[in-house]
Amino acid sequence: MLRHLLEAKGVTQAQLSQAAGIAKSTISEVLAGKKPFNRQVIRKLADHFKVDVSVLASNL
Repeated sequence: MLRHLLEAKGVTQAQLSQAAGIAKSTISEVLAGKKPFNRQVIRKLADHFKVDVSVLASNL
């Protein structure tokens, strides 16, 4: 779902990193499946994309 949100909003990983306060390396590792999402990252993503935390969490 994160990749879809990035594409739909036309946001790069670098832009998301800066806007949401998430390290770019964390975003890259999560998208590559090397690192799981944690609650803090999910909350920041939900806030940034203006989606409900539970909806985002259940689709990651």
